[in-house]
Amino acid sequence: METNNDFLTICRYLAKRHVFTLCTSLNQDLWCASCFYVFDVDSMALWFMTESDTRHGQMMQVNPSIAGTVAGQTRNIAQIKGIQFRGKVVLLADDAESVARARYCRRFPIALTAKSPIWQLNLNEIKMVDNTLGFGKKLHWQR
Repeated sequence: METNNDFLTICRYLAKRHVFTLCTSLNQDLWCASCFYVFDVDSMALWFMTESDTRHGQMMQVNPSIAGTVAGQTRNIAQIKGIQFRGKVVLLADDAESVARARYCRRFPIALTAKSPIWQLNLNEIKMVDNTLGFGKKLHWQR
């Protein structure tokens, strides 16, 4: 059950991180990719840049339902935090693309010269593990 505190904790975590694992599928084929992202709290979405002709890009154009993770790298079990999620990906265009690209390039200036498409990953379900709140503590959010 989602509480406002759960939602805020999840949003703070997503805002502090910048890399997620994108997991795509098509028929019996699976593929994962690590992508840089910017979190948009207003739409509960991740904005990311990747080429349409990559393996994951091709797969998500046919099957936009994806899953993924956002996780830190700590050796201390009591400090483990991470997110598992599922959602749907859409290719942005027009004003939405311009807004997302501007925010993405502000966070990652090296992307200013890139012409890669900008995608929006609409988060539909999130489970966060946060051991700093107690071993195995799970927080949930669903659209």
